[in-house]
Amino acid sequence: MTEFSYIAGIDITSIANKEFIRIDTDKAQEICVALDKSGIPFSARYGENEMVLTYDGSYKEQVEEIIAKAQSGDYGALLRELQVCGEPDGYYRLLGEVAELLNTTIGALKNRPDEVRLALCKTYVDFWLCDTPTLQRELDRVISVNGRTMSDIQEHEKIKEKAKAPSVPEQSAADTVPTLSELFDDYFRRNSHSHFSRERHQHLAEIAHRRQQSEQERIIQTEEKERKFRP
Repeated sequence: MTEFSYIAGIDITSIANKEFIRIDTDKAQEICVALDKSGIPFSARYGENEMVLTYDGSYKEQVEEIIAKAQSGDYGALLRELQVCGEPDGYYRLLGEVAELLNTTIGALKNRPDEVRLALCKTYVDFWLCDTPTLQRELDRVISVNGRTMSDIQEHEKIKEKAKAPSVPEQSAADTVPTLSELFDDYFRRNSHSHFSRERHQHLAEIAHRRQQSEQERIIQTEEKERKFRP
């Protein structure tokens, strides 16, 4: 009896419609990851080159698709191509395959923002080993999530702009026309200080002028006294 080093999945007793399969493969780990991402109930034991898998027979077609994908080796080739081409060019090469799964055109996807296209291609790679319905569901989720996000952002921006706008209280015609008393009070407030400043300035100028005259008279008197006492 073969002893397996690894186990994965759920308790075998909780699986309905049990189907059993033994596979010679070195891709057991990839198969288990894809089954888990696809939401397929399974229990697996595996080693380096062999796998024993029990799964819900209701998902037979999906399980067979996943195993065939993993066994093909195409996923490894895809990852190597991405490594050579780099990001984002390597991912954008996959737009045709993404468009086919979404039942749309490459042109329609190219009209999407760069971040959405890149997210679609990365999701395609992440779920490539899964069954087709799961892959389509995850791609649809990227489209719908980004659509809601853009809508939320736009709504949030509208709310922010509305909050920034100053609120203008409504006024009646009577409120906007000042009375004669209000006009007089406003004029007095704006001009009373300037009148005071001019009067004060004139007063100080007169004092300075009188002081200057007194100083000049004192100098003249002093000079006259000095001339009288000169020999």
